[in-house]
Amino acid sequence: MKKLFTCVMVMLLSAMMLLSGCKSVVDKQNTTEAPAEQTALETKAPDSGYDETSPKSAEWFDSAVFVGDSVTLKLSYYCASHPEALGAAEFFCAGSLGYTNALWAVDDPEAVHPYYQGATHKVEDCCELTGKKNVFIMLGMNDIGLYGTKGAMDSCKQLVSDILAKTPDARIYIQSVTPMIKSAEMESFNNTLVKEFDGMLKDYCTANNYKYLDVFSAVADKDGNLPDEYCSDPDSMGLHFTDAACEMWANYLKNNA
Repeated sequence: MKKLFTCVMVMLLSAMMLLSGCKSVVDKQNTTEAPAEQTALETKAPDSGYDETSPKSAEWFDSAVFVGDSVTLKLSYYCASHPEALGAAEFFCAGSLGYTNALWAVDDPEAVHPYYQGATHKVEDCCELTGKKNVFIMLGMNDIGLYGTKGAMDSCKQLVSDILAKTPDARIYIQSVTPMIKSAEMESFNNTLVKEFDGMLKDYCTANNYKYLDVFSAVADKDGNLPDEYCSDPDSMGLHFTDAACEMWANYLKNNA
């Protein structure tokens, strides 16, 4: 009996030492070997506030604001006549708005800013005034040709920082820039550059635990172009949407936000 008791105690002590050793290895890996980006993500993720359940109802978007240029402006017109699309979402859009000129002062003579409650405001102020926490951003189309993909990305990071400075608990959803029809492509702005920039946006969202939404792929054809039938201005700019494309966009958001 005594011999049996001794054997059991030895086994228990060995197991405790093994468990203790495993814990110290895990702790060491987490504190000394894990990349800084991974540690930041693991720390931030539980407090991100994102609702990962899908699909979303139209009413879920009552707490959302959409920041964008003329492409999103078209979505706002669609939603105004189709309340079943994105509920009571609010839109802060302006033609030619971009990540870069959104940073300019309101009184800058060349500035482009959204109009809200009877006055022109910077994007971050519009978001703060509504008190809504889900912020969907689609900009960059008006930046790429002027500032390149890197310049556009630098401005994107600054604008997101400005929004979070005013609304620290905002949940950031960054939507990809959307494609244009093949015939509208230019050397300084084309679908290849758009996809390059969208890849940078995706990497940025992954590194900062923001939600990236690939609207580009939701509306593009197999060759990565906007189909002519989804384009409302095929004979001019070749990048704005029809109602059918806006419906696809809204459904994509419901299924992926």
